[in-house]
Amino acid sequence: MPIPPTRTTKVMALIIALQCGLIAALIAFMLTRHFDGSVLTALTSSGASFIAVAALVRTIEKEVGFL
Repeated sequence: MPIPPTRTTKVMALIIALQCGLIAALIAFMLTRHFDGSVLTALTSSGASFIAVAALVRTIEKEVGFL
């Protein structure tokens, strides 16, 4: 029987998910601006990337048992 995660483990897992989302958003913003996209397009793509990656990492952490 696996040991349930502590509160500290859950908080760290959520922080890791947020950091992955922020990194993905920054990369998406820089790539969009590099390829001559407008600021609005860059913000839209970075927001979508943040949501997608943070949700994916959170789902993976749930399946592994960190949350």
